[in-house]
Amino acid sequence: MKFNLSYIYIFVFLFSCTQDMKIIKKSQKVEEPTPTYSSKGFALIYDNSVFKSKIVDKKLYNGQNYVLHAFLKNDTSVSISNPFNSKSLTAKIKKTINYPSIYNIVITKKMADKLELDINNPYVEVLSIRRNDKFIAKKAAIFEEEKKVANKAPVTSININKISTSASENKVKKHKPSYIIDIAEFYFLESAEAVKKKFEKEANLTNIKIKKISKNKFKVYAGPYAFFASLKETYFSLNGLGFENLSIIDTNK
Repeated sequence: MKFNLSYIYIFVFLFSCTQDMKIIKKSQKVEEPTPTYSSKGFALIYDNSVFKSKIVDKKLYNGQNYVLHAFLKNDTSVSISNPFNSKSLTAKIKKTINYPSIYNIVITKKMADKLELDINNPYVEVLSIRRNDKFIAKKAAIFEEEKKVANKAPVTSININKISTSASENKVKKHKPSYIIDIAEFYFLESAEAVKKKFEKEANLTNIKIKKISKNKFKVYAGPYAFFASLKETYFSLNGLGFENLSIIDTNK
């Protein structure tokens, strides 16, 4: 049997084109991962006086599941948690730019109550949620419900001595925060010392310190502070010197 070589060449060419098309089609389905935002800092707890005094330019309502943020897009889902008791909730963003930079988010009074925040130290962690994260969070919620059911199972015997001992051992200690304002890091110690002197001279700040991180890394920070209210003045003084978006860190966490 004889074959026409031209037909064979055409067949091979068409087959190779088909494979290339399949590869291109598969590559189109690949999705880029969504960047995740994460921050730790203080929440501004909203009430009507905050809006009337123009500290914020948008209203929040206890009956709605929205929070205010400076640069996350509208309707971005975020998780807000209290790192001291592990309580958390999810909410959606209303974008705004008009609130003091010392706060990293604005939440409602109802949310603060749910998180059991210390009003004097409303420290929170904020994390943007991707689609896959929602599924994981849902599974975690189901697991918590299962644990509640398991905890309601009848107990056949109780060791009184063991319970009294473990209760004293597991007594929850109240968290004592110790906040610092993370200002900047420098390659040379001389640069860090020059900035420290600038703060002391121009802003009369006396609680500025330098910490050696490594051979060529020196951190300049302010603190520590036991309460949120006590660090506000220093924070705004640093803003006035051109240092913005400063991180506030709880060193006891």
